[in-house]
Amino acid sequence: MSGPNMDDYVPVNERIQLFIAKHPEGSLRPLWPDEPYRVLGEGETKWLVYGAAAYRWPDDPAPGVGLAWEPVPGKTPYTRGSELMVAESSAWGRALAAIGIATSRSVASAEEVRSAQERAGASHSRRTPSRGSSPQPTPNAPQTAPQSAEEGDAW
Repeated sequence: MSGPNMDDYVPVNERIQLFIAKHPEGSLRPLWPDEPYRVLGEGETKWLVYGAAAYRWPDDPAPGVGLAWEPVPGKTPYTRGSELMVAESSAWGRALAAIGIATSRSVASAEEVRSAQERAGASHSRRTPSRGSSPQPTPNAPQTAPQSAEEGDAW
């Protein structure tokens, strides 16, 4: 089974270096300075949410914004125990992409790519869907998602 193409991936640390070179007065800041991250959800379903802002200069009126969330506890060996760091670096990478830093390649963080590969492998090993058994998304159309935990397992 093939996973996401890592050839197009620009690591977040390289994106940060590009950002600093292009905007030496810039800074990466939490989107919510008084509460840099939040844990949302109830029961066993909890998500750590981090928002990042990439300011090109100190008074940038339109910083790049990136959001990322990770399940708590992490579901993979790469995320378990480091959910905040994974969410933070993912949000930074997305905030930088929002202002045009390294947009010619993938926006995902390395952790996101690995998680997607693991989810795809686990999903494939749990079941082998018959051809055409799942509805396919319509490009450029609004998408809906199941709202209950049982339906969410179909993702």
